[in-house]
Amino acid sequence: AMEAAAFVARHFQEEGVDCVVNMGDIIDGKCADVGRWGGDVDCIIDEVETNSDGDKISVGHDAIDNVLQSLSAYSGRILHTYGNHELYNLSRERLKEKLGIPFTMEETGDLVGYYTYLLENRSNNNNQKNEDVEQSPSSSSSFMKLRALVLDTYDLCLLDRCPDSSHKRHRAHEILSANNHNYPHEENSPEGLEGVANRFVAFNGGVDEPQLEWLRQTLDTARSSGEKVIVFSHQPIHPKSTWPTCLVWNYDEILEVLRSYNDVIIASFSGHAHKGGYVRDEESGIHFRSVEAVLESSPPIRTYAIVDVYEDKLVIRGEGDCLSDVYDLDHMKVDAKV
Repeated sequence: AMEAAAFVARHFQEEGVDCVVNMGDIIDGKCADVGRWGGDVDCIIDEVETNSDGDKISVGHDAIDNVLQSLSAYSGRILHTYGNHELYNLSRERLKEKLGIPFTMEETGDLVGYYTYLLENRSNNNNQKNEDVEQSPSSSSSFMKLRALVLDTYDLCLLDRCPDSSHKRHRAHEILSANNHNYPHEENSPEGLEGVANRFVAFNGGVDEPQLEWLRQTLDTARSSGEKVIVFSHQPIHPKSTWPTCLVWNYDEILEVLRSYNDVIIASFSGHAHKGGYVRDEESGIHFRSVEAVLESSPPIRTYAIVDVYEDKLVIRGEGDCLSDVYDLDHMKVDAKV
């Protein structure tokens, strides 16, 4: 996967892509327990760093550095989502430092990492440099303002939340207690659950009301500004886009919001479900794609994709085990819902 990441970064740089999105699980969750999984504990312990308080920094600290080094051939903007594998190894404070995720502290005292990034003045000529073009990707060569919207689907969760003081961890505890009889003794087991109820496991999470309100407001602003939006999240949002064990807990609430802005939202991309998946929502026409993970592909296969955005379609240029496709955007022509 590291060699593949370096290859991909070089390809992205050569193509002159405007932005790269990491869909999360950038490191192995097993980094947190290398001895259990056969690693050389003595060797690793000798190299563990300490922070200013003298606390040991997880092995995941170096693992993320190694991945970022592999991606360093790409000089453009990389947007990061984060997931359970990162949180097994590192705190949100560390992820902010390493990945540049703009975590902010809500009134509850909990850190959350949702944000947007606006891409403008792009061209459908992928070989041109950004500074040399004046138009966005479009089959009609017209101007497009495209906003990447990154959701934090580990807003409500158990992972890296203080058991004593975190409001969001308390909410997560209540959600799991009410919906999974295996919790807390087998917190990651969906045994005995059926259908979409399989999502109520501890390696998943949910989106809290402040973030949902931010999502509505951001999409309202995008609509009034004439922007088009692609949503990115670590966990999948649509129940038919992947296995139910990977869904965000309150996918139904998020989906309800997204459906109300199908004149604005082009598609939603996610990670987490490493084998991938796809569905086009029948109600809204929005495309939901779970992207295949590079780590599931045996060398020399390198799995990744480049997405070309046009006014009437998305073109997915898949490599390795990532499936190529073309997504029609005829749902964008509908009148805005108010």
